[in-house]
Amino acid sequence: MARTRAFDETEVVRAALGVFWSRGYEATSLSDLEAATGLNRSSLYQTFDSKRGLFARAITLYLQEVIGPRLGVFAKDAPGLEQVTQYFESLATTMATAPPALTRRGCLLVNTATELGPHDAEAKQAVEDYRALLRGHLTRALEGAARAGVLPRKTVARRVELLLGAVIGVLVTARVDPGAAAKLAQATAGEVAGWAG
Repeated sequence: MARTRAFDETEVVRAALGVFWSRGYEATSLSDLEAATGLNRSSLYQTFDSKRGLFARAITLYLQEVIGPRLGVFAKDAPGLEQVTQYFESLATTMATAPPALTRRGCLLVNTATELGPHDAEAKQAVEDYRALLRGHLTRALEGAARAGVLPRKTVARRVELLLGAVIGVLVTARVDPGAAAKLAQATAGEVAGWAG
């Protein structure tokens, strides 16, 4: 008969997520993960198969608990420029008010893109999936603005790519200067709001 696990897997993944987010995948050792989760390496391997398996679960949890709520602003039936503006204002508020130790971690997926993306197909795919998710929300919102006659339809794809670049810029800037990241996010929000006028 199999033994019942005496720990909450989600809590273990959440603890590991904090380490991966702060240190990066390659700089995170099994000893770091043992210390953060309270599990020994045998239990970690039994549950997650490998450090990489635990990292994959951490990315999934990050998407659910960090990215998902932030993208919730686009959940409206017919999002438009107002939701894009709100998204960037939310980023600005986070960068301006969260403790620097948190904002300087940046974004786990952007960090993964720069650390592993060039030589790791699985990591690259996770980052591409995130970009596709964000691109989808931005496209839906700007297409809504185009249908409402606020934006020329032919400019939607170009503006979406500019906004994607702005998001990445905010998240990278936050690693070295959260205040500058907040200003960049707020400036982008103001630019998007100006598209309506």
